[in-house]
Amino acid sequence: MRKKITLFIMIFMLLITAGCSLGNTPTSSVERVLSKYNTNDEDIVLELDDYVNNSNLTKEQSEKYKEVYLKQFKDMKYEIKNETIEGNTAVVTVQLTVYDYYSAEKEANEYLTNNPNEFKTDEVYDETLFTNYKLERLSKVKDKVDYTIDFTLTKVDNSWEVNDLTNEQLEKIHGVYAY
Repeated sequence: MRKKITLFIMIFMLLITAGCSLGNTPTSSVERVLSKYNTNDEDIVLELDDYVNNSNLTKEQSEKYKEVYLKQFKDMKYEIKNETIEGNTAVVTVQLTVYDYYSAEKEANEYLTNNPNEFKTDEVYDETLFTNYKLERLSKVKDKVDYTIDFTLTKVDNSWEVNDLTNEQLEKIHGVYAY
């Protein structure tokens, strides 16, 4: 009986060790980061709050902006395409599918250019009017776009860490990268 318990414990420990090492790959690290976006993790929401709080938005616009981007993150789809490891560095290539906010923003800006009087108050351009228009357009986007992102990682203390995201990578995650 004691041998069976010892054998069971050894097998259990082996499975735990194998499971932990499987979770310590460049791909699993990237998946954890992208999962934070999909689940609207507290860290992602705080970053979004910081951005909104430092923007020139009304309270209603701030709430709408957060709603639009939290939906973007929640509905984002991704597929790992490749993983390359060279020593303590790695690159994980991901195909990302997000709402095409770039086109909506581009169309809104074109509309502003062609219809400037619609965004004036007392004959003066009113940024609040345009921001409301643009947020309304973003909230109605249904078209999606695919982007490819190469995430770079560094192995630190035997753990793979995703390097800071570049502006281009963030624009792709947000769906506003100019393609």
